[in-house]
Amino acid sequence: MELILFAMISLVVVVALLASRLNDNSFPFPFDRKSAIFTPAEKNFQNLVEQAMGPQYRIVNRVRLSDIVTIRNGVSSKAGQTAKANADNKYLDFVICDRDTMKLLGTIDLVDTQGKGYKMKKDWFVSGALEAASIPHIRIKIKPNYSVDEIKSCIHNRLFGQAPAPIPKFKGRVIPANMVKPRTKQANGDVGVLTAAAVTNELAANKNTANIPAPRVAALPH
Repeated sequence: MELILFAMISLVVVVALLASRLNDNSFPFPFDRKSAIFTPAEKNFQNLVEQAMGPQYRIVNRVRLSDIVTIRNGVSSKAGQTAKANADNKYLDFVICDRDTMKLLGTIDLVDTQGKGYKMKKDWFVSGALEAASIPHIRIKIKPNYSVDEIKSCIHNRLFGQAPAPIPKFKGRVIPANMVKPRTKQANGDVGVLTAAAVTNELAANKNTANIPAPRVAALPH
């Protein structure tokens, strides 16, 4: 009787274990498709960076650190494996490359100062690796609104050491018609240039009429 009871208990335990395995979520492919590859903030920032840099550059998102650095010659096998393993787990938000050659120019990380991102504090390994490899690393604070000009200025200062030349809004200045003084006519009716004597006489005449208020003239447009 005891053997039968023991066998029944064992059978119940085995069935419970099998049932738990069937209901377990340890399926080898527990994946589902994301609704979007990038967050709205990442996508908006990428668009601004592309506008700021222009068509001659390519902006690549979420690049592993190990994809842009390599282990130096002469490093021990153990140290190289450790460094590569650490680099495999680190990501850069954006990488700037030359569009034609894909030459690496610099990296950008978005920093959440509100304490909601793992990049809020500077990662010593990422910073050290990029500095050792002479790769510029730009950390930009996340905020609701950016302007293309401020992003362009920030990136150019870090990558090229100078701010981009400002684009003029106007091609020259327009002088109003009422400020253009026609040249005086000579006795023969020709239009000529004032001689030195005529300039002296005109200055003397102006000196005698200094108490007469000058007409108000509009300033040149900026």
